[in-house]
Amino acid sequence: MTIQIGRLKLFIISVILLFSFFFSPNIHMMIIGEKTEGTVFKLSAFTAGEHNSRVNFVALDHKEYKFEVNSNVKGTAKVIYDPENPEDAYLFNFMNFVLEKIIFSLLAAIPSTIFVFFFLKKNQYLFIDLKRFKISKGLKRWTATDEEAFNHLLNSQLSYSVQPFEYAYLHYHDSKFTHILINVTLQKLFIDKQIEITNKLVQVNKTDDKQKPRPFVSLGVNYSPNNSLTTIEKELLSIFEHSESLRLHEIRLKLQQKFGPEFNKFHLEIVKPFIDQSSLFTLGKPNEFGKKVHSEIASRISFIEKHLDDLIHEHLIDLSKLLNLMNECWLFIPIETFDKIKNEMIQRKEEIPTEILHKIGSGYTRISIN
Repeated sequence: MTIQIGRLKLFIISVILLFSFFFSPNIHMMIIGEKTEGTVFKLSAFTAGEHNSRVNFVALDHKEYKFEVNSNVKGTAKVIYDPENPEDAYLFNFMNFVLEKIIFSLLAAIPSTIFVFFFLKKNQYLFIDLKRFKISKGLKRWTATDEEAFNHLLNSQLSYSVQPFEYAYLHYHDSKFTHILINVTLQKLFIDKQIEITNKLVQVNKTDDKQKPRPFVSLGVNYSPNNSLTTIEKELLSIFEHSESLRLHEIRLKLQQKFGPEFNKFHLEIVKPFIDQSSLFTLGKPNEFGKKVHSEIASRISFIEKHLDDLIHEHLIDLSKLLNLMNECWLFIPIETFDKIKNEMIQRKEEIPTEILHKIGSGYTRISIN
């Protein structure tokens, strides 16, 4: 039997073990300890060593015992001690019995956290083979539970046919992320061939004699003024109507000239009115239905990231189907992960439906106005 432990679980386990280690004497004392009243004496500057107070108390054996602590308590205070060994005693208050151990635990948790997140990279797991007492690490291994979860995702339709820019707003719902919404919408328009990209040789600067290839964006073969598009898509396409082609920085400049340096007017005049009419939002924020749709996409992206190697090597066809069901919201899969998927699909293109291969192949063509 092999146990798989992810980075977050390993961190939680390490913190629990640390707290258990530091608090085990306290827990043991709570179980077997006796409580009594003690007297706290402040030590003078001349007699104080590591501690500023001494506590005297009388145990069940009628003998007086004393121990030193750092405490602001004066006069009488509750003491808890081991009846078999009364010299093992604590002031029984939050500061001395609990808080000190919390501080020690947190200080110890800092290097533990650094070690865990250095030892296990993102999406790596720790494997503990109980039969052979062997420990190793690597990407998550495919299990029967994973198979069941994958089949569930494959056979479950999204509750709503969410567009990438809607998912962007579900994810961020903040005007300062409008540039991400614009980027992902341009990418979606490119996938749908509403716009196209052509590399042209240009002189990058006056001092450079050699021309270099640079991407130019223009209206695509599928574009038509009569296309059924959202107001957000139409507004972005309108900047190409009077231009043969535009460089990416020229797209950004045109949008900034029209909507401000941070695209605030685009958010207020174009995005917000659309969002206010969407069933995914209430007063500009994701409602319960919107949160559900966001969770459906996020869970699929998370599953793909966690099981990337198994999916691209053993379940590539089904993975392509899962991506196709996500309405191009796979654009939010991290680029490094997505590139691995795309490269594997291109190598095995004869196995992948042509339409899906086109969409995936044209994904992440680095259209960005940043």
